[in-house]
Amino acid sequence: MAGAAVAVLAGGALAACGGGSGGDDSTFTILQYETTSTAQYKGWQLALEMFREAHPDVDVEFASTSFDSIRSNAKILLTGDDVPDVMQFNTGNADGGQLAAQGLLDPLTDVVEENGWDDTITGSVAALAKYDENGHAGSGDWYGVPNIASFFTFYYNADLLAEHGFDAPPQTMAELEGMFDAFLEDGVTPVSSNAGEHAVLQTWWQLISGDADRQEIDDFIFLQGEPDVTSGAFASGTERLQEWIDKGYLGTQLAGIKADEMERAFIAGEFPFMANGTWSFSRVAEEADFEWGTFTFPEAALNAGASGHLWGVPASSTHKDLAYDWIATTLSPEVQNEIAAQGGIPVAGDTAAIEDPRMRDMNEQFDAIKAEDALSFYPDYPVPGLLDFQMSGLQGMTNGSTDAAGFLAGLQDFYDSGKDS
Repeated sequence: MAGAAVAVLAGGALAACGGGSGGDDSTFTILQYETTSTAQYKGWQLALEMFREAHPDVDVEFASTSFDSIRSNAKILLTGDDVPDVMQFNTGNADGGQLAAQGLLDPLTDVVEENGWDDTITGSVAALAKYDENGHAGSGDWYGVPNIASFFTFYYNADLLAEHGFDAPPQTMAELEGMFDAFLEDGVTPVSSNAGEHAVLQTWWQLISGDADRQEIDDFIFLQGEPDVTSGAFASGTERLQEWIDKGYLGTQLAGIKADEMERAFIAGEFPFMANGTWSFSRVAEEADFEWGTFTFPEAALNAGASGHLWGVPASSTHKDLAYDWIATTLSPEVQNEIAAQGGIPVAGDTAAIEDPRMRDMNEQFDAIKAEDALSFYPDYPVPGLLDFQMSGLQGMTNGSTDAAGFLAGLQDFYDSGKDS
């Protein structure tokens, strides 16, 4: 075997997902679904170069498909005759958990421990890589290994803050809401947001996470115990979101606004703040022509966020040792630092090596969250269909068709029904 092949299978994953040539015994096939603009995809180009150098006699096929294609067709792919040797898959009970429970992915606990990956990837960063015999995340064997993470944060326009008398971002929630009120008095809507996609959803989850403890979040996310979402941090966080909506902190007509419009409005300098995930960092860095920065929600006990999609080894992989070596290559310092240099948040990078000060600051925020085991995941993980329910309910809160109490009562019913099904 000699040389290397790169395949791009737009809209499909190997034979089961729309065609391709991977899966024969003489070729080592990597299947992933990140778009070419993402930090991890760019980092993996360095990994591919390193892997080829380490295995000059191996034909390597680097195949790309889409996230939706893997979500829809992973089971068909993994039970077919054209199975990749190592592949990316989505976290959560409905995705990775089902593949693990059905025996379509190999457990990786021994490999993880032999390589010491569990020394670096720990706590809430590791939780979604593990699944029990029922496919529930949070415990059991490792079935995947993450490369990156993301979290919810505030972006701020330092120039606009200065114009209104503020020389630094807030340190407390009282200071934050005081700044919101000051901007409103000056006729400026404080926060660029949207409910047409996920910003209000994540803001809601972050406000809950800020008041919650580890057990309260883990019980909800990992289907433990009997979570009561009508009380505790769920109630206080949802009521606070209701106040933010009612006061106009997030603007109006939110259900009609998408993420792209929200980002463009912030980048255009129309808002002093934008609440969104770290996935907006690269665009803001490339397009904003004002001084800006990021800060996590002040005084938050936990922070919305999670480790990213996972590398896994299909049970039918014919090159498992190479698969383990590929995963190890993506976790190497060189590749992890390249992902950081491209604007990502590596799970095992060296933050001190990042040259860009904003990027280094964002990774330092993640390091602090990781050190405190403070990731609270994302709110749609526990049961199928929860995302659609939450989106609809929160849109109802933004347009006044429901309130915090009504939304939480419905959420309790939906969650309990999904948990028991």
